[in-house]
Amino acid sequence: MGDNMSIEIQGMRGRYFCFCIVVRVNQIEVAPGINVGHDERHENTVENLVKYRQAICDAIPNARITIAFSHEALSDKSPNFVALREKAKEYHFTYGDDITYMLGAYFSGAYSPRKAINSHVDNAINLLKSFMGKDYLPLSIVGGFVPADVMEHIASIGIHVVQGVIFSQYAVDNQDGDGSMCYPYYPSKEHFCKPAQSKADFIDTVVLDGWTVDFVNATYDGVKKVNGEACNSRMGCGPIETVRLFGQEVGIDIMVKSAAQMLEESYALNGNFGYAASIWELCLIEENGYHRMGMDGNTVTSFFKKMKQTFPDVKIVPFGEFGNEFRKVHKDNENINYVFKHRGIGIGGSLSEIQISWYMNSLFRLAIKTDLKTGEQRVIDFTDYTKPAFEPPDSNYREGVVFRNWSLLGDINQKGLREQDKPIPLEELNAHQKELIYLAEKKFNLKIL
Repeated sequence: MGDNMSIEIQGMRGRYFCFCIVVRVNQIEVAPGINVGHDERHENTVENLVKYRQAICDAIPNARITIAFSHEALSDKSPNFVALREKAKEYHFTYGDDITYMLGAYFSGAYSPRKAINSHVDNAINLLKSFMGKDYLPLSIVGGFVPADVMEHIASIGIHVVQGVIFSQYAVDNQDGDGSMCYPYYPSKEHFCKPAQSKADFIDTVVLDGWTVDFVNATYDGVKKVNGEACNSRMGCGPIETVRLFGQEVGIDIMVKSAAQMLEESYALNGNFGYAASIWELCLIEENGYHRMGMDGNTVTSFFKKMKQTFPDVKIVPFGEFGNEFRKVHKDNENINYVFKHRGIGIGGSLSEIQISWYMNSLFRLAIKTDLKTGEQRVIDFTDYTKPAFEPPDSNYREGVVFRNWSLLGDINQKGLREQDKPIPLEELNAHQKELIYLAEKKFNLKIL
């Protein structure tokens, strides 16, 4: 197994980190008027937003972020939420932040029919215009997992960037969606995790991962015990799985090392291009709040300062700004090719003797796990994007119909949940899988087999 020998096709350049603050009323807003979970209105306050935004500014004055409002937070008429929206508008003009909509508590497809979700988006755009100005249109929509039909609708109203996948998520929170690439691509009309294969299959939306996670840790599903230690498969650039579990100092170290997978370890492999991202809810900065994070403005400032110290040239930009820059360089998926190599950091499930190598392009995604003690290599994921894919039918929470699993598990999946997911040597891949690899090797000057 080799590395990317050279990148001959011109692509994106630079280190990018996209950061988003979510403002909401309820922990899980299934749909407008339907809430599940903890009421967070007393933690989503103007004072906390000011503290959050100032903490970022104190570390990186020119940082531009995404601020995403849930439907309830856009429509709530209480003085606090009116003031929150006005403060966000101020930040748009002061810092260049993108003020947008976070649909369906990250899990809209698990709760609502597609046409209803499209209607929620339209309504939210009108609510944004009501305080941002009649000609305002956000640069992106934040959605966790977003069905392909909804991405197509969002593109039709002139927004061409969607935070629409959560790489590797399975058995965590309220929806599953493993199977996508973790770097930008244009989705297929068949399935949001699948890159478009042709013009007829193409949605003019750059879809982005919202949370960069540790690749070794991501091979688990849900929450496990690894060497007797609690392991959340989402451990990465988010504080819930890091700061809350390991404390501020170690938690920030994990988050920065997770970003380093993209911005340092695999930076040259991808032609001097790196993308990392995270979404932090506003309520998390309430030090003694429901989520018991124990973090405050100092935590936020410390994280951003360490990011800047570690990656001095990193650009902190909104999802929409980054996605639109990508869209200028890549008009389709034809020249998209990503290579990653990551050794575990020795914390949680990220075992230091394990190395994960990923190859991702419009044809397939392939993961190879190497045991650095024995030298043994095994294929742990081969997702063939040339095969037909299907999303679940419409959910409807009001009628008790919920489809949780929106994953595209492929021939072999990294989570190892099915009999067919048993890791295999490279040479045991079938003829069709090897043919796809040969095509990618020739096109992108790779050496895999």
